[in-house]
Amino acid sequence: MSLLDLCRRCLPPVLILLALAGCNKADPDRPEWVIRSQVVFLSEDFSSPRQPLPAGQFRLLFPYIAGDIYGSPTTGDFFNSPLDADYRFEINLNRTHKSLLASLEPTEFSLSYLHIEPAEARVARLAPTILQADGIEQVGRADWLDPDSGRSLLLLYLDRPATISGRAVAHGRPLRYAIRVAAPGYVWVAQRSNADESVYAVTPKPARVLLAVTPLGRP
Repeated sequence: MSLLDLCRRCLPPVLILLALAGCNKADPDRPEWVIRSQVVFLSEDFSSPRQPLPAGQFRLLFPYIAGDIYGSPTTGDFFNSPLDADYRFEINLNRTHKSLLASLEPTEFSLSYLHIEPAEARVARLAPTILQADGIEQVGRADWLDPDSGRSLLLLYLDRPATISGRAVAHGRPLRYAIRVAAPGYVWVAQRSNADESVYAVTPKPARVLLAVTPLGRP
């Protein structure tokens, strides 16, 4: 017996409508998917503040890079998040989740040493971009930043449990990717330095997340 037939037998018409409305109720928002942040203008190494651009001279976009961690965005801006007077903003990833899922692409890393298991897993990176207010030129580089640790962050979405791995050498130092995700969803990724190597791995969501704008040209 279907749910509708059961409702018709046991409930008066008004209660039937209420019951069906409850069955179709959307999933509640996941609070960890709400990002409250602030734009800050910093030096290349994040160590000192710079004079901020007036709000009327730039605009923020939040596209995704689908199928890769690095490279050019493959989507438009799903959020259109305005800044307040203190350059604060909010992004609710719950509200655009269906648009993200529709935009996912097969994973094909541009860096040959990166690999994903299982191969069918799909990844996307939310890649903030800061452009001229009335143009398409970048006016800086935008990175998520944990101000308490001083580390830049990547925000990745994976559509299933997966592992991204790889080894390389960067600036004469071994670099390893060990990004392990236990369930579908968003994860924050940071680079930590050990005695012998640097490692990209999942990190807990920081207490605070800033959007740091640094000069173009930083590696």
